[in-house]
Amino acid sequence: MGVLIKDFLSHKLRPVLKQRGYVKKGNSFLRENGEMIYIINIQGSSLFSWEGKETFYVNVGIVSTSVERAVGHICSIKETSPSNLLFSQVYLRANQLLPLENSDYVIDTIDNFDNTDKCLEDIVQVDERFNQIKCVEDLYDLSYKSTGSRDVWERTYKRYWAKTGDWKRFDH
Repeated sequence: MGVLIKDFLSHKLRPVLKQRGYVKKGNSFLRENGEMIYIINIQGSSLFSWEGKETFYVNVGIVSTSVERAVGHICSIKETSPSNLLFSQVYLRANQLLPLENSDYVIDTIDNFDNTDKCLEDIVQVDERFNQIKCVEDLYDLSYKSTGSRDVWERTYKRYWAKTGDWKRFDH
């Protein structure tokens, strides 16, 4: 990850997300609310970065702590790394969660952020959408879009449904 993206994380994004209750861990920001952990992850792109410009993506993750605990996983923003949380249940690009204009963002100088103001607006929209996802049932439709491992998702939910006696879910 380049200097420009790191500067964006520290000086622009961190203050906005801190006000919204997020904790920064590396390139990720995590917020726990009831039984859900919401993750916003910034992924730099070396492929689409060029002289004086850096490109990055906004990834989002959503984890039900009750599902993780039911299948025997430790699940806390204090005890678990963001990368472990990101791949366990729902992992998407931000524009897969919401109909956003951008799939990537470009920074051209530290003082002149090309479309990062739009990125901040998009991230606030992502956080607002997170507020509508409050329980494991809210994750089911999103999990079909998830770019995380399908096998991990299916094993995790099947174990959860078996432990909670939610047998009707196995038919889906």
